[in-house]
Formats: sequence, C-alpha cells, structure tokens
Amino acid sequence: MGLISAIIALLKAVPSLERLFLKISDGIREAQAKSRFDAKLTHIDNAMRTARSGMLHSETNEWSEDVDRSPTIPEGSTVSTSVDASGTGGGGKIGV
Repeated sequence: MGLISAIIALLKAVPSLERLFLKISDGIREAQAKSRFDAKLTHIDNAMRTARSGMLHSETNEWSEDVDRSPTIPEGSTVSTSVDASGTGGGGKIGV
C-alpha cells in the first residue's frame, strides 16, 4: 500500500501528471464501455438474424426492411367491396 499512496501523492503534487493519469484512465474506461456496447449490438444482430432464418419463407411472406412500406399483397388476390342493402329496409325514414 505504501507504493500506491506514494504514487497518489506524486500525482497530487504535480497537477499535470494527475491530469495525464486521469485522461489515460478515462480513455481506458471509454474503450471498455465501447467494447461492451459493441458486444451487445453484435448479440442483438445475431438474435435477429437467427429469428429471421427461423421464419417460414414463402411467396406470401416477405420480410420488410423498410418501416414505412405497406404490407405486400399477393398478386393473384382480388379485393372487392360491397354495400349491405339489408340495413336500409325502412326507406331511409326514421320513426317520425
């Protein structure tokens, strides 16, 4: 412990050495934090890649990379709309 306290006393006595030591320690902390962050991002990317590869691939299922893109509709399907006439049996008059 005597060696560590001597180093700390030297650093406090010479402020430029103390600032240098603090910059070095901050750089080491930032490098370690960046390494952990990159490892987390890699883990997330691998999990997403695994989830994508496990999806059933067919012509009707597509993975959309674009968030704003509307879902795909198979080309062979037809969509039609109709009005249900059974609700207008009263001739449009409400009990007056």
